[in-house]
Parts: sequence; C-alpha cells; structure tokens
Amino acid sequence: MAAWLKERAWCAVALAWGFAEATLFFVVPDLLLSAVGLKRGARAGALASLWAALGAGLGGAAMYAWSARDPEPARTAVLAVPAISEAMDEAARAAIDAHGWFLATLAGPLSTTPFKLYAVLAPHAGAPFVMFAAASVIARLPRFLLAGFAGALLRRWFGDRALPWLAGAWVLFYAVFFALTPN
Repeated sequence: MAAWLKERAWCAVALAWGFAEATLFFVVPDLLLSAVGLKRGARAGALASLWAALGAGLGGAAMYAWSARDPEPARTAVLAVPAISEAMDEAARAAIDAHGWFLATLAGPLSTTPFKLYAVLAPHAGAPFVMFAAASVIARLPRFLLAGFAGALLRRWFGDRALPWLAGAWVLFYAVFFALTPN
C-alpha cells in the first residue's frame, strides 16, 4: 500500500500544480513533469502529465466560473500575476476575435500568452463551460507530455547526473523569462 501511494503521490502533486498554474500560480508544472520523467521514467512522466492536464482543466474551469460571475476582479487578479501584462491580455482577445475561443484556447500554449487569460475571457466569448473545461485539458496535455518525455530522455541519456542540469535549465529559463517579460 505504501509503495502504491508513493508511486501515485507525483500524480496528486501534478494535479494540484496543474490547477494552481491554471489559476494564479506562475511556475509551470512542466518543471515537476520533467523531474518525474527524469526520476521515474516515461510512463510515470506521461501519467503525471495527464494528471497535471486534468488539474489545468479544473483550474481553467474555476477561472472561467469566477470570470463569468465577476469578470473585472478575475481579470485584475490574472493581470497581477508576475509576468502577465495588458499586452498579453490584448493578444488573447485578438486571438479569440480572429479565430474564436476554441482555436485560440488550443493555440494558446504555443504562444507566450498565459492560459489563465483565455480562461477569464472565454465566458465572454461565448464558450460553453463544459466545452471550455475540455478544451483546457486538450490544450495543455501535449506540452505537459513533452515535458515528461523530455525528462525521460534525459534519464536515458545521462541517468541521475541529469538532475542538476535539469534544475539549472529551469532556473535559467525563469531568469530569462522574468527578465524579458513585463510586470
């Protein structure tokens, strides 16, 4: 029983992290997912990625519900998150106007526009709640899987020696990210 719980603990953390990052937390779960892939292998990385995507779907649904009920406080809270700007909000609005909420939400992870912006804009763009929640999972899962598999590849190539390099890469990523993004 203890071994089963230990093996699944990563999934619970991934679910919580996916939820948190889809709401107001600003560190992507990819950090955790790449570490799971590195320490536990591709299967564990994929499973944790699925749980993180489900958490992101729940978080997106929570942000959608908040914005549907009280749009301006939800938008203001998202814009107060580090590295999110008015320009990103405008980019999300423009993408939704140009392509519709569904395609904009799916393409969002390929841009530098945070998902949580799409979540607070979706109810006002005519997105049905259940459809948006499903699109949230679909939009996030490929990137999460990529992070989990990248960790597994590092494990295959470098073994446990890759962990300090992975940690360093994430520190460098966030140093550059915060240096280049406003707010």
